[in-house]
Amino acid sequence: MMQNSGCAKEYSYEGGDSLIHHPPVDTLPSGGPLGEFPVCALCNQQDGTPLGTWNFKEGGSYLCGSTTNSGFMGGYDRTQFTFFGPSACSIDTGIVVSVFLPAPLDRNLQNISTDKTAFYYYDHHSAYDIFDNDPMRATFTVTVQSYVYATGVTTGTFIGTVFRPNGDSTHISEGRFKVIVKM
Repeated sequence: MMQNSGCAKEYSYEGGDSLIHHPPVDTLPSGGPLGEFPVCALCNQQDGTPLGTWNFKEGGSYLCGSTTNSGFMGGYDRTQFTFFGPSACSIDTGIVVSVFLPAPLDRNLQNISTDKTAFYYYDHHSAYDIFDNDPMRATFTVTVQSYVYATGVTTGTFIGTVFRPNGDSTHISEGRFKVIVKM
């Protein structure tokens, strides 16, 4: 659906020095090049999820960022939406989440779940995403906890298995987002 491309053989990561060169993706050790992402002082779990933001845990790391865009896609049936934006501590990394719902967001709704999703945690300096989901191998679920029709404010969660460029799997937990989804 969405794909990043690049020719650099480095691996960007949350809050890290962009001048550090990491091994090519095909030589990454199991578990990724760093084990855990560096701590980002701008990502504080106690801050919750303000409007226009996302966050999630991977292993012992807590990652967060803002959304630069969100909205419906695929016409007027209101069953598909996307949101994306950079990480708080690294403009080179960020998230893209596309959601394909079983019911349209055409009124105030709560607790709609789907595993028809596309999740990418991207790296602008690599031909590969840091994480992406693969629905053929593992489940990744997005739940719209609340959709307010009048404002488009959409609050939700996400959780599931994602894959690293070397094929290893990892688990995304406690994913949260709060975005405006409107036509």
